[in-house]
Amino acid sequence: MSQDKDNVNRMFKQFKNKYVTVDLKGDYQSEGKIIAIDNYLNIILENENGLETVKGGNIIFISVKEE
Repeated sequence: MSQDKDNVNRMFKQFKNKYVTVDLKGDYQSEGKIIAIDNYLNIILENENGLETVKGGNIIFISVKEE
């Protein structure tokens, strides 16, 4: 079980410090650089408005933007 958790962490960590677009429930969208991410896909985005917390349960899709 512990090994599975480590694999999930590694998969999520690939998005850290990347500029992304996050599609959310309710036809909303956020953009910014991912500062932190956890196993529940809760993320902290840094954008022009400062820091934004996005709950993992509201996320539909995350896409990495090309810089």
